Amino acid sequence: MRTSPSSKPATLKPISRTLAGAGFLLPLVTVICFVTSGAPIMMALLSAICVSCLFSIYIGYEWRDVQAAAMDGVVRVFPATFMMILVGIMIAVWIAAGCVPTLLYYGIRLINPTYFLPLSFIVCALTCMTIGTSWGTAGTVGLALMGVAQGLGVPLPMTAGAVISGALVGEKLSPIASTTILTAASTGTDLVDHILSMLNTTIPATVISLCLFYYLGISHAPNANDIQTVELLTAGLKANFTIHPILLAPPMFVLLFSARRKPAIPVFVGGIVLGIICALLFQDATLSKTLASGMSGFKSQTGTPTIDNLLSRGGAVSMATTVYLCLCAGIFSGILDQQRILTILMDSVLHFARSTGGLILSTTLGCVALMLGGAGQYATLTLPGVAFRKAFDDRDVHSSVLSRTMEDSGTMVGAVIPWDVAALYYASVLGVSMVDYGPYTFIAWMTPFVSVACGYLGIGVFRKTQKIRPLTIRGALT
Repeated sequence: MRTSPSSKPATLKPISRTLAGAGFLLPLVTVICFVTSGAPIMMALLSAICVSCLFSIYIGYEWRDVQAAAMDGVVRVFPATFMMILVGIMIAVWIAAGCVPTLLYYGIRLINPTYFLPLSFIVCALTCMTIGTSWGTAGTVGLALMGVAQGLGVPLPMTAGAVISGALVGEKLSPIASTTILTAASTGTDLVDHILSMLNTTIPATVISLCLFYYLGISHAPNANDIQTVELLTAGLKANFTIHPILLAPPMFVLLFSARRKPAIPVFVGGIVLGIICALLFQDATLSKTLASGMSGFKSQTGTPTIDNLLSRGGAVSMATTVYLCLCAGIFSGILDQQRILTILMDSVLHFARSTGGLILSTTLGCVALMLGGAGQYATLTLPGVAFRKAFDDRDVHSSVLSRTMEDSGTMVGAVIPWDVAALYYASVLGVSMVDYGPYTFIAWMTPFVSVACGYLGIGVFRKTQKIRPLTIRGALT
């Protein structure tokens, strides 16, 4: 912390485990109470920050110390907040350029009636990796696939499970998903390291899910070849956008250079520039209109509701809420770091979590408890990063292991919690209740268990100085 010695409080109250627990639980309970009462997560986090500030004053800090700690937290997450703005711009520009429509067109064309369920999983995963939102994927491509499934005679709960599972995998691994960026930011993890680390748990869970969907697909193979819904969607995309493989260049540029560990901000700027060039050359767009889309979002006007709902998104303004949440998480993190209560609490946790596997189990249980308690996805993807970061650091475990563990629960399990907003959304959009689709959303159930198993087996458990690689065993850290 950059607070000068003269600004430190003269006397601090001795902090017992009970007082430390109160200092951590009071803002947490505040978040849960506000969210469960229907308040926006932004207001819930601001309220939690106020409670945490009052606790700092109570234990002896002056306001200038609290303010300095909050600013330290903001500085910590500033690169991520700027990157979120670039992501919003990039999504809108890529839609205007035809990059996203091209990816959707080729992805949807992969549909084969015999392998409908596993292909639905793959198409939704690819779509979500492109647009960065599981809700948008489920509400558009997923909705179209539900119509196809009904025409083909494929059970709708199974289809919904495949759609949601694929969308969750895509959101988890997408470098432009707000959840991915937010989790990496709240734990101080490089975005590429975070995604590579997640492959250690996501690949096994995905392979198992695909095998299960393949078995279900063979068992319920459709007898009809009516894919009119898919044809209407692809025809609409082709009628309103130039579809060409060269338009895959901007996304491939970002994915390639991200995989080569190049700095994310310059890579995203490069992706935006390539998208603008493609929009001018292939979609007959003007520079002013493309730039306006980058600011306010792309507005699709094809006349096809499914396509318009899917492609009307993006823009720097659309990322405002995520940016605010990231700043709040940074402020909260800075204040908690100053209070020193996390060190005391983590000492207690480490008493029970005697191994790295035990620490990952403790983190997973904490995340699941937050989700079950109604705190919601954004709280689950921020608060544990603050609470457990030092414990992972003290055990010489890379921060990407913590961020991965948070996403393995925070991004996944909400879809199968009946009172979670994600489950309510999926049930409403897809027309299948969570009780019906829940048993087939394999990825949501498996990922937390796979995460804990990998922790105890030492799969993907890296030291702070090690290079992050998929499916790497580091038994020394178990």
